[in-house]
Amino acid sequence: MILDNKPFNEMTLLERLYIANNIYVSYPRFKEILSAINDCHHFSNFKDEPECLFLKGETGTGKTTIFKSYAADYPRSETDSGSIVPLLSVTIPSPATVKSLVSKLLWELGDPFWDKGSISNQTIRLIGLMKDCGVSLVFLDEFQHFIDRDSAKVLKTVSDWLKDLILDTKVPMILIGLPEAETVLQLNSQLSRRFANRHNLSPFSWADDSGIEFRTFLHAVESQLPLMEPSNLSESEMALRFYYASDGIIGYLMKLIRYGTHLALKQGQEKLEFSVLARAFEQYVKADKPYKNNPFITDNFLQELQNNSFKKEDSTTVGATSQRMRPKKKNKSASDVLHK
Repeated sequence: MILDNKPFNEMTLLERLYIANNIYVSYPRFKEILSAINDCHHFSNFKDEPECLFLKGETGTGKTTIFKSYAADYPRSETDSGSIVPLLSVTIPSPATVKSLVSKLLWELGDPFWDKGSISNQTIRLIGLMKDCGVSLVFLDEFQHFIDRDSAKVLKTVSDWLKDLILDTKVPMILIGLPEAETVLQLNSQLSRRFANRHNLSPFSWADDSGIEFRTFLHAVESQLPLMEPSNLSESEMALRFYYASDGIIGYLMKLIRYGTHLALKQGQEKLEFSVLARAFEQYVKADKPYKNNPFITDNFLQELQNNSFKKEDSTTVGATSQRMRPKKKNKSASDVLHK
């Protein structure tokens, strides 16, 4: 959707919702991982053995967002001589086997007989197609689906197959999955060595930096919201409520903000009021976290945060949130937020 920088008051509801649903913030840890993927991708051209990387993280921390961000710069194209697929990516099916994985990779490359033949025959076709299509990087998402099989034989088979595919194609590979997916690498020392470059995408932690990274992220998100009035998401009181509601997990945080924006716009509001955020919490968070109080209705969560999440000397805990923060009229920069 092309909006041509129209002012918000001239946009339709759908146009403004499109903006809310496509907010993207590349914060420092994202940039670090994207840089590491880029290094694996391009430095492998100058080495006998390709660089590979394993990215792990809990659900909702942004692993798939990182992959999609990187993949956007390497689109598939069609030529007279065939398909050009610089970046081959698949989500590993469940239940996962080598057969199901190689079949899906062949299907993604356009093999009309993607599900035919033995694993050996399919693998030979896959190696040939990867070369013909110019594949220079492979992404395998949801790698933990192999763990779901709970079979040492399956894990050993897939680790051997991956190791051989990397050696035969000399194409770098990025594995993405939950932390337990690391078990597959541990079963094969040669495969583990090839994925020694490992990154963990963890949730935001308020205690580590008194909420600086989390509040900076909220500030960047608000700067992209299609709302005409400030919601002051990064001010200490509001940020604490979002942190408690989301546990620092980007997936929950963005659901709260996007659905809250949807409700606000439908009601003719131009900022995120507590009322819409409370509804968003009940709709998108409460089912997964039934033990939590709704932080957009009550202040009861503050003592829980102080006891469980923060250092006692942290100046941004209960004492700093006992009163409502007054909205600032001027636009703030990220440095303003950090020194607040």
